[in-house]
Amino acid sequence: MTHLFTKTAISLVTTTTLALAIAITTNNLAHAAEFNFNWKGDTGYSAKGSFNYDTTTAPSVISETGLGATKNLQSLSISFFDPLSNLINSFTPVLNSLSNYGFLRFNFDSTTEQIFGPFDVGKDDEFPGDTWLNNNLALIDEGFSDEVLAKEFGFNNRDTVGTKQILDLSNNSVQVSKVPEGSIIIGLLTVCSLGFRLKQKSIQNPKSKIGQCYFTGIQEKFNS
Repeated sequence: MTHLFTKTAISLVTTTTLALAIAITTNNLAHAAEFNFNWKGDTGYSAKGSFNYDTTTAPSVISETGLGATKNLQSLSISFFDPLSNLINSFTPVLNSLSNYGFLRFNFDSTTEQIFGPFDVGKDDEFPGDTWLNNNLALIDEGFSDEVLAKEFGFNNRDTVGTKQILDLSNNSVQVSKVPEGSIIIGLLTVCSLGFRLKQKSIQNPKSKIGQCYFTGIQEKFNS
């Protein structure tokens, strides 16, 4: 009887925890919009990233410039790859609604779901390894009228001694795709369901530690 009560109690706790986590996630998703973006140059270099903002406060057109507190963006990240898809570097120019990139230029129309205008995203503190993607409109906007790219977008990098080099050029625009809101919940359901099944197995077989460890990890995620 005691063993049966223990299994029932654990099942109830697991179900309640799962329901609470999904409810919290759904509430947050209702006020957040997340997008992925990508760009590819003519010789194969590419950039991929993501950004999000609060839909309850953001206008239809989001524009961010320079350092400091952002107007609407909550986060903005970007990764750069060589023609063989090897990662060159990754940066987070905006984190917790704060920009750390002085040359940041970012414009997004939420109605058309397109990036437009001056664009400069990445990192450039003139250190080796710094990498960024920008366009001619950004250079003009930043006052670099004497520097014009041969094509609309340039994939820039600083070599081992910090010298700027343009690794790729293209007239290709930055493509944007919205992250489905339900995908996060589906992922959460899958992980939690797996944890629940493993925990049930560990109850049936007390010598098994796999389910116990996995379930503990899930609980820690919910509590964090």
